[in-house]
Amino acid sequence: MSLGVFNESGRRRDVNFRRGALNILTGKSKTGKSAILDIVEYCLGRNTVTIPTGVISDHASWYYVIVEFSNERVLICRPNPEGASTHRAMVRTGGLDLTAPTYDELEVNADTDVLKDTLTERLRIESFTIDPEGGSLRQPFNVSVRQALFYCFQNQGEIASRDVLFHRQVENDIKTTIRDTLPYFLGAATPEQGALRRQLVATRRTLQRTQNSIRAAEADLDQQDSRVTHLIESAVSLDLLPSHAGIGAREGIRAMLESILAYRSDNASDEESEDSRRRRELAEEGRTIRARIREVDDQLELLSKLQGEQGDSQTEAQYQAERLRALDLLVPKSALIDGDVSVCPLCDQGLDHPDETVIELRSLLKALETRLEASKGVSSRRQATIERVEASRDPLVGALRENVVELDAVAQQEAAIAAGRERRERIAFLQGRVSQELERGVDIAADLTNLRNAERRYRGQLARLEDISERDDPAAALRTAIDSVSELMTDYARYLQLEGSEHYVRLDPIDLTVTVQRPGGRVPLGRMGSAENWVGYHLVAHLALHHWFATNNRPVPRFVMFDQPTQAFFPEEVVDATDDENADWEAVRRQFTLMRDVVSTLTGDLQVVVCDHANLADEWFQDAVVENWRNGVALIPTDWLGDGAG
Repeated sequence: MSLGVFNESGRRRDVNFRRGALNILTGKSKTGKSAILDIVEYCLGRNTVTIPTGVISDHASWYYVIVEFSNERVLICRPNPEGASTHRAMVRTGGLDLTAPTYDELEVNADTDVLKDTLTERLRIESFTIDPEGGSLRQPFNVSVRQALFYCFQNQGEIASRDVLFHRQVENDIKTTIRDTLPYFLGAATPEQGALRRQLVATRRTLQRTQNSIRAAEADLDQQDSRVTHLIESAVSLDLLPSHAGIGAREGIRAMLESILAYRSDNASDEESEDSRRRRELAEEGRTIRARIREVDDQLELLSKLQGEQGDSQTEAQYQAERLRALDLLVPKSALIDGDVSVCPLCDQGLDHPDETVIELRSLLKALETRLEASKGVSSRRQATIERVEASRDPLVGALRENVVELDAVAQQEAAIAAGRERRERIAFLQGRVSQELERGVDIAADLTNLRNAERRYRGQLARLEDISERDDPAAALRTAIDSVSELMTDYARYLQLEGSEHYVRLDPIDLTVTVQRPGGRVPLGRMGSAENWVGYHLVAHLALHHWFATNNRPVPRFVMFDQPTQAFFPEEVVDATDDENADWEAVRRQFTLMRDVVSTLTGDLQVVVCDHANLADEWFQDAVVENWRNGVALIPTDWLGDGAG
């Protein structure tokens, strides 16, 4: 692996590491050593930028990393982002002669998803889906290089932590992700086991559904006879089936139910329409006749009233005339004959002046008699009119009676049609229930037999899958892998003379920490004292894991980067560890010796990159030094500071 930085002027700063070896980058503080881990992680696909702001971010325009696989190299370039995150990238693949590009060749041709897929494919990470536990809100995800890289970095804050063992373990869901993917990277969980586990889950669910169906069918079978009997009885009452239908065995039940479903009632809509039209016509005719009868009655009432009033008038006139005729008894006969009114009607003596009253009364009597005679003619004619009008009313009354009779007949016919409609509605309702029954399955007994046969088949499948799963148990394989890694950790811890290393040191795959199995119980890393132990156990755990990854050909990048592993032995504000005469140099030497020996044991299958203040004089240590950033040497060359970049 090699990496580098471009500035805005196109100049490039390269840092080359030897493959399959211990690589030590030593130097003073504030020379950019810690940024090396951030640059590598950023170039390998992290979207969030953790490269420190300042000299590096002010003078860098692009970063690059070249990673090498068995027979090819992948060049990854990432632009210096303007914000806190970016997805942009440049990816180029080639042979083992692929080298860093020139500034003019830099271009964005991919994103971090393409970058992830490229590295995942070349690491030969299999298609393996992590399914969260039931009830979890987390989504399933496929294992990729992103999870593998959690085992490849230990920055300055992580390597000396007693609470965090793995890179980014404190971030949201990262601890759970590491816990879920560790069995795969250790080889304890395989895609075949994942497929087997999903098949087991699917078979258990299918068996459970079948058993639920059996229970439902058994309960339904107890109720079916009464339901079907009621349906057939209803069909008989509606004349859809003969009266003897349904008597006897269950044979033919489905055919009877299907015949009920196939029944179609006669369409009486035309008949209903004609009756409705005739009823409307009769109703209109009845209203017309009643109106005509009311008119005739009004005329008769008026004529009768006039006739009555005239009768009263004649009676009064007759009475008055009779009173006036009494004059015939008092007036002398000569007066009656010749109209002489000069004689007193009482004494027959002559009057000095004639009595004109008698003449007036006689005139009035004549007038009354004339009027009485005339009124008799009018009354006779009016009576004739009344009789004629009454005669015209009788046919109307007869017509109204006929109208009412015909309306009653139409109403009875409509009632019969309504009864037929009610029957059709009852038939439709019955057919709906029959359809529901047929959907349930009339032959429940046969269906129940099939369900029980299916249950036995699924039980057999489940037994075979469980047997295979027990013989290839991921939990057992994980315990075996953890035991092997823990044995290496114990050996490494004893070499570093860490506290508790006289006991068995173990990797805890659940809490993701290191524990020591003391006779009095389990002691986790968080309860151990001193930064020397915390750093030491981080080195022990990661070196042991990478030893397992390499020897078992697991798809994890063959490098691990440690930032300041010797910090426990120097003051917090150390500028250059080589100036500290009070440091425990033997303890420092043991750390680097352990890293050298593990790399040597793996014969080129592991690259360890250490960024640290320490600079031992041992020949093997100096052979491992790839960069010494002292005396003005740093990641960003001093002559870049005057380039005007940034």
